[in-house]
Amino acid sequence: MYDFTHIVDFIFKKKDEYKKLSSEDKEKNFFIVNRKFARAFPTHAQFFNNKNIDKSCALDVWYQFFIKKRIQGIPGWYWFKQTSKKEKSIISKDDFEFLMTFYDIKERDVNFLIEHYPEEVLEEVKKYHKFENG
Repeated sequence: MYDFTHIVDFIFKKKDEYKKLSSEDKEKNFFIVNRKFARAFPTHAQFFNNKNIDKSCALDVWYQFFIKKRIQGIPGWYWFKQTSKKEKSIISKDDFEFLMTFYDIKERDVNFLIEHYPEEVLEEVKKYHKFENG
């Protein structure tokens, strides 16, 4: 019988051990694991917030998601709540202004996008710089 700390270790560190989990272990620990993953991926976690969902399969989807993300080791956001307000922005002030102007959105909207979709924001800024320089 495994608890949620073992499952998290299997998802992030000991990936081969994940195959040893039974469906019962996955179902029993799904809620707490999904809730912790919601810190960094709220939209994804909300998708799984359905009492009729197959919890074992949903945890398998999370496992595959993190395999694709190539996350090695337990990320800092898992154990501690993110404090994105105090962190340095992932984009420059000029890029921030560009996003507001180009998409005709407000500062709070850009902050929301940076907080919840940082990879997509960086991709848009990268496209902008590529177009600007080329």
